Amino acid sequence: GGKNSKKLSQKCQDKVIAVFDIMDTDKSKSIDKEETLKFWQSNYAKLNTNALFDSVDKNNDGEIQLDEWIEFWQMVKASGYSDEEIEEELDNLLEGGSWVQFDNMPKIHGKGVKKGDQNICSLN
Repeated sequence: GGKNSKKLSQKCQDKVIAVFDIMDTDKSKSIDKEETLKFWQSNYAKLNTNALFDSVDKNNDGEIQLDEWIEFWQMVKASGYSDEEIEEELDNLLEGGSWVQFDNMPKIHGKGVKKGDQNICSLN
């Protein structure tokens, strides 16, 4: 709540940055697809990576900079999700969970999957 309800709380933003740092294995302050493929290490790694880059890589350079990453979560917050929901999603990512698309989010490019659509295998 409060005046900055459209902005991430400090706690939430710290977690956003922490997740970025974990994905950014070479500490270059940007995440590339090789890093996210390693991060997920599962049969869905490629799917998750493509979904992540479709959502977050605004300038489409194949890398996600920290500011793009923070901006993305800021947009999630502004589109109506709470800090708690965002932190939950970040925890899910840390546990190797799938990347989810959020409802009501402006699509940067590509088609999104609705949050809660667990039937991720049917995507092609």
